[in-house]
Amino acid sequence: MLVTHWGLSGPVILRLSAWVARELSDSDYKGLLLVDFVPNLNIVEVKSVLCHHRNKFAKQKVINYFPPEFGLVKRFWRYLLEHEDIYGDLLWVSISNNSITAIASCVKHCSFCVIGKGQFKDEFVTAGGVPLTEISLNTMQSRIQQHLFFAGEVLNIVGVTGGFNFQNAWSGGYVARTSIGNLATANMGGIDRVKSQVSAYLF
Repeated sequence: MLVTHWGLSGPVILRLSAWVARELSDSDYKGLLLVDFVPNLNIVEVKSVLCHHRNKFAKQKVINYFPPEFGLVKRFWRYLLEHEDIYGDLLWVSISNNSITAIASCVKHCSFCVIGKGQFKDEFVTAGGVPLTEISLNTMQSRIQQHLFFAGEVLNIVGVTGGFNFQNAWSGGYVARTSIGNLATANMGGIDRVKSQVSAYLF
């Protein structure tokens, strides 16, 4: 997951958007996202790490000294502290047990309000489209309309991030192209008509 200046991104966010694409669309891309920044530690272990850190760095500023076990960068650590109303020059010795619990909870269950799509309104993963039951996957030709071929994200295929949508588009495009070529060869008299019919629907 990437934390950017405008929101959250990266492979895990794109994959999550694929899993809940329809739910996001139905909610107008509004919702609540909970993130566990230390999935390898349970809440008790997180509190223990924080208490140990408080004892070890009692006279140091909380904002400058934070547990390396969490794998966070200073700027994001500052964000987490501000989220719990911890600011400025506060020393670790001044951090109460209640604050330890609050910080631990924030690290394990940090909440973010989903308020829309990316700043450019781009969608890298789509859902919906022409049902695969209406397509002959051996040729990518429509089972409903002859000489109508489909490939890529116009089909109802939800691919997780990692190039799977690209591979689907390339493979489907190859099959459709081969099928169109075979059809044109078998019907040389109507090759121009075949080309004009299929070209507008190949995505």
